[in-house]
Amino acid sequence: MQALAQRVSSAKIHIDSKVYSSINRGVLAYVCFEKDDSEEVIEKFIHKIINFSFFKGDRGVMSASLKEIKGELMIVSQFTLSAVTNKGNKPSFHKSAGAEKAENLYDLLIKRLNEYQIHFQSGVFGSDMDIHSVNAGPVTFSFKI
Repeated sequence: MQALAQRVSSAKIHIDSKVYSSINRGVLAYVCFEKDDSEEVIEKFIHKIINFSFFKGDRGVMSASLKEIKGELMIVSQFTLSAVTNKGNKPSFHKSAGAEKAENLYDLLIKRLNEYQIHFQSGVFGSDMDIHSVNAGPVTFSFKI
């Protein structure tokens, strides 16, 4: 699983020119499931994303987590994160999970997030979405789970 997570002051997803979901202060996470991924990566990802120090703590350094600041999380499926781009000018997606597997894992991720004390929103798997975000910092981290 690959993830790209940005600390945001706000983020919105538009589908068909209408706001589908939005968050305020928190983390916008783009997620990509790969061929060899299983359900185990979901718990690892959730633990990482809600406990990782994205935010400034009391001492003014990045020491506070999404959970600690009671921030919001937005999850967006983005298969292009697994693209192989080091050869030629066309990306290869041979590392990505197939659409059915990726959608099942994405749905499970959303279901499992409901079990945690965190406010989250999501996009729609496989949809064309316009994502508007304000990257606070900017702060962006890449994760390989």
